[in-house]
Amino acid sequence: MSKLGKKLIGTIKDAKKKGLISLEATPDIASLRKKLHLSQHQFAKTYFINPETLKKWEQHKRIPDSISRAYLKCIAEEPDTIGRIVNS
Repeated sequence: MSKLGKKLIGTIKDAKKKGLISLEATPDIASLRKKLHLSQHQFAKTYFINPETLKKWEQHKRIPDSISRAYLKCIAEEPDTIGRIVNS
């Protein structure tokens, strides 16, 4: 992951600690991925998510932790920007 990607995750953690963001609701990951016209493999590769983890999230066998939920919300809001950040 790039320096900027790591900084993004650090900023999300700080915002959560300060109570500035709510991470209770998990975005509908399958719908988000389909909206972006990406396969599970493409989504996982683009956003540096373990493919097995993504599959388990979509099948509701695992629930994303708070940092993962924040990351997924960022992807939902700005998919192109997040993709560029983590792939630079």
